[in-house]
Amino acid sequence: MTLTDARPTAADEVDRAVLRALAYDGRASWAAIGELAGCSPSTAQRRVTRLADDGAVRIIAASDVLAAGFGVSTKVRIKSGADRADALADALARRPEVRFAATLTGSADCTAEVVLPRVGDLTAFLSTIEVDGRPVETEALPIVRTFTAPFTVFPGDGLAAAPRSATANAPAPDPSTGEGVAPLHADATAEERSVFAALVRDGRKPLTDLAREVGRSEAATRRTLEDLVQSGRLRIGPLVAPALLGRTTELEVWISVAPDRLSAAAAQLAGHPSVHYAAASLGRYNLIGQAFLPDFASVYTFTTDVLGALPGVREVDVTVQLRTVKRMWSRIEDGRFVPASDASAPAIP
Repeated sequence: MTLTDARPTAADEVDRAVLRALAYDGRASWAAIGELAGCSPSTAQRRVTRLADDGAVRIIAASDVLAAGFGVSTKVRIKSGADRADALADALARRPEVRFAATLTGSADCTAEVVLPRVGDLTAFLSTIEVDGRPVETEALPIVRTFTAPFTVFPGDGLAAAPRSATANAPAPDPSTGEGVAPLHADATAEERSVFAALVRDGRKPLTDLAREVGRSEAATRRTLEDLVQSGRLRIGPLVAPALLGRTTELEVWISVAPDRLSAAAAQLAGHPSVHYAAASLGRYNLIGQAFLPDFASVYTFTTDVLGALPGVREVDVTVQLRTVKRMWSRIEDGRFVPASDASAPAIP
């Protein structure tokens, strides 16, 4: 069973309002979340607890790792044979440096996103991808610029006048500019990496516990956390199963665009409401996207009307995610997010 197959109960308007408030400030108090969502604090907490217990939502930290100085992200397309794809995706999901893994149908059988300290580390990583001791064919596409930001699936309508707290997420980049997320920091400190890794597992981890985990004082840890969030290098919010929002078909799209039209094409793709992720990359495909659609019947229209309208397109390859086993460093089993543990800590380079 996958996120698509599991079909969590669709979010109602109260759920969406609470999730929207969390997307604005994932560490806000339940009183603040309730005020932003237009419900009581107890209702806000109860709704999130129910969704989390159901495996449909996790509150986590996310980052554009390249822009924030945490490492280099690379999308890897893998041809393993359909009979080996599930085993390979499961093996990749167990690796702490892998942030995303899924099986596909189409021109590739499996895909993964890996975060490493340097592009030069790719050779060693790729050489270890195998199934039953047999090598597989890989194609690595390093990400050079991202045009989307996490937790923007819930528009900030109704929150424009909300006061910005020290932990409120920075405004997302405007995709229409075509600039994407420019580098914000050359290299993260060891403490920043520790804070990020801890909050990937639990974005609402209490400050006392967070400080103990990173081995710093509460005051120093608070300053680090606030600097990461206010600068936009770290965002804390709800990781949501697409099916909870009525999105049952997930696509990975691989596009070759004329270099002089890449910014325009990336901005146009990122601005579409069904597109969850859009990034420029190196290699045969220099624009990669992920889209969540209402149903499989929507694929044709999305391919012709959305992808077909992108400027400068030379080639488009559409693959369907069959089984997603890891998303944003969060493991997925039987279609549900698995509660994180210290043993499942991500490898922040």
